[in-house]
Amino acid sequence: MRRMMVAFIFVLSVWGSGISFGAAPRFVKVSDHCYYLQLKDNLENVAVVVTDDGVLMVDPPQEPELSTVLEALANLTAKTVRWVVFTEPGPARNADTRFFAERNALILTSAKLQALMPPEPARQNANAASPARLIFEGQMHLFPSNVEVRILALQHKARTGGDVVLYVPAEKVLIAGGLYEAARYPDIDIAAGGSAVDWLDGVKQVIDAVPVMKSAIPAAKPAPKTEPEKTLEEGIAVISAHGEASNLQNMKDLFESCKKLRADIAKAAKAGRTCDSFLASSAADPYRSFSNLDSYARQLFEALAK
Repeated sequence: MRRMMVAFIFVLSVWGSGISFGAAPRFVKVSDHCYYLQLKDNLENVAVVVTDDGVLMVDPPQEPELSTVLEALANLTAKTVRWVVFTEPGPARNADTRFFAERNALILTSAKLQALMPPEPARQNANAASPARLIFEGQMHLFPSNVEVRILALQHKARTGGDVVLYVPAEKVLIAGGLYEAARYPDIDIAAGGSAVDWLDGVKQVIDAVPVMKSAIPAAKPAPKTEPEKTLEEGIAVISAHGEASNLQNMKDLFESCKKLRADIAKAAKAGRTCDSFLASSAADPYRSFSNLDSYARQLFEALAK
């Protein structure tokens, strides 16, 4: 009885204090200017680069999630969204770009991604705002408040036929969108021009575009080692479209696993085996440490069997 009374009093105190266990999503800080927010319903991430000149937002959602993102952003900064980048066709099709157009935000997009977008429907109101776009080919640089942001259009088919990634060199932050997710084989969007085989070439382009260099000036006095030393790749943060932020080393590990998986599946397909027999065999065991193996293996098998 005493325990029941204590529990009842605790519930009353929480209810009276206004504390909510379903707290609104908040932006997580990755570096001085880079943050990401994970939406609760679909676990999608929205990334932002916050500067004194304004905010660059990556993959904003449509309503009602957009209001949630903007509310969280208002708690982070008083600056408005001046630039919008979509990393692939899906988010670009679904987003409410009119909201940003009405606030004179500029959409930065690659020619390949723009080519995958359907034509905009005729507006009932001829005076309604239309989003302004700056279309680039391979790469463009943005320097808000002297913070360099590199926006790279993949030259290979990867998760889609128009993947875009962003890199903030000074802060060692890579915003990879749906191209990569930690510890998970990719979901290839075939309908949007993606390729399970060429995904490897796309990810290699991204990895090669991120400089991993040691400082030319050694530390005056090495700090005592209390834990295993991190690799340079572990010092580069990667924000994906889903899940927690990871690092470039995790991305390279997945890349290497995918290379080996592609080679093994190519051998199985050449030998006339089915994908089911490969997945049921011990040959697939080394790849089970990453999730989504069945889906990606079947996409690889279908492409390589041809």
